Amino acid sequence: MKKKQQSISSPDELNKALQYTSPLTWIILGLSICALVAFFVWSSIYKLKIKISGVASVKDGNVVLSVSENDLAKLKEGQKVYINELEGTITSINDNKPIVSNFDLADGEYNYTVIINEVRPIDFLFNK
Repeated sequence: MKKKQQSISSPDELNKALQYTSPLTWIILGLSICALVAFFVWSSIYKLKIKISGVASVKDGNVVLSVSENDLAKLKEGQKVYINELEGTITSINDNKPIVSNFDLADGEYNYTVIINEVRPIDFLFNK
């Protein structure tokens, strides 16, 4: 069976054509628009954190991070360092060893995390 295509020439015919669209179609369209808006809001607000992790050595109150050469190039003074939920700052990089301050830790080795960059997902769309 072939359906005959009709052109719409009056407002009454338009109303009749719109009645063939089921309410489920409008609900799906509305939910799709809401999901798209929610994605853009989330991607504008949320920040992805790019991190470096490793082991920090503490001796006599001095904290030295052990990092690979690749990661060392990404580190700079002033970046935040997190050890055991405590926050410190890279104060200097001497002999390819980052030195950290603001930690009151016992001598030993601890896992650390340095956040080297934060990026919003929407920035990927606009190449920022």
